[in-house]
Amino acid sequence: MRRAARPIVVAYLAAVACGGADAATTCLTTAATVSNYTASTTFAAARIEYADCSAKVVRVVTASDGTTQLDLSNKQAVNVKSLPSIMQLNLKNNNISRLEKVSIPSTIQTLDLSTNMFTSFQNFIFPNSLKKLTSSNGKLATLYNMSFPDSVTTLSLSNNPIALISGVVFPSSLKVLSIISTVNLAEFEIRHTDAIRLANLQTFNVSMTTSLTCSDNNALNRYVQDTLLCVLADDFFNSKYGIKSDSSASGSVDVVAPTLAPELQEANNPRRSKFLLFATVSLSLACVGLMSTLAPRTLYERYQKKKYMKLRSKKQQQQQQQQQAPLEVTPPQQTNEQLRDPNTTYWDL
Repeated sequence: MRRAARPIVVAYLAAVACGGADAATTCLTTAATVSNYTASTTFAAARIEYADCSAKVVRVVTASDGTTQLDLSNKQAVNVKSLPSIMQLNLKNNNISRLEKVSIPSTIQTLDLSTNMFTSFQNFIFPNSLKKLTSSNGKLATLYNMSFPDSVTTLSLSNNPIALISGVVFPSSLKVLSIISTVNLAEFEIRHTDAIRLANLQTFNVSMTTSLTCSDNNALNRYVQDTLLCVLADDFFNSKYGIKSDSSASGSVDVVAPTLAPELQEANNPRRSKFLLFATVSLSLACVGLMSTLAPRTLYERYQKKKYMKLRSKKQQQQQQQQQAPLEVTPPQQTNEQLRDPNTTYWDL
């Protein structure tokens, strides 16, 4: 795959003269505010106004593939009033604490809100063109009673102190979900439709939730890719969170065939994983003990067998040597009569 050339973001600095010693009191903004830069007709840009009356103009960059990008990272921005029509927006590492003060163009496809100060997505409207949302390493604490546009395929919310995920309608086009390093996650409640959807994702990286609790007694504990979740029936979920079954866009609810239900693993007891872990450890220790007991005997048997085979081989070699050696001819022994001197007279007593 050919990688597009990485664009270089060009920033233009402009000083705003407010005049005299009372300049600080005549500034129209009290916090860093981003707005569409309309002073130029030759290029698109965004203007950041600060409380000290200074300003920055950041120009939109067009990549070789035609993608329009605007990098407003590390600008200490607090408010975003308006922006030019762009496809990729980077608002990483700013001071945004309230997303309702952020206005996003309807043409945005990639949005990075990482390392900011907001704690939830409440009252924030995502554009229906959005495909990739990244909001990592921030202060995000809850995902409650909200929905993402169906166009979103990648959702990355890792390294946030998320404690509750409840009433969230996940996108029908979702392929990648990453919510790792959320050590405070205590409850993950979703509808049955989304449980099936998450079970079939290309990438599903979610922090361990084996000890979570379900606050709703109607929720069933179910395992989705080894992650324990609280699953509600679609009808009950829609009624609880006021979701219309015939709604469209980000709040739409899909109808799932009943045959998909067996794909979820049942977990009637939330401590099932702990029991399985304990059983696995106990079985491993038992196997180690058994091996340590049988090992000496096994080694002794192998030694005896090796010794026997060595002796047997040696004996076979000796037999072969004896069969191949020539027979030795033993000279006949002479009798006493043959050994007597014929010139000597012998008396037999």
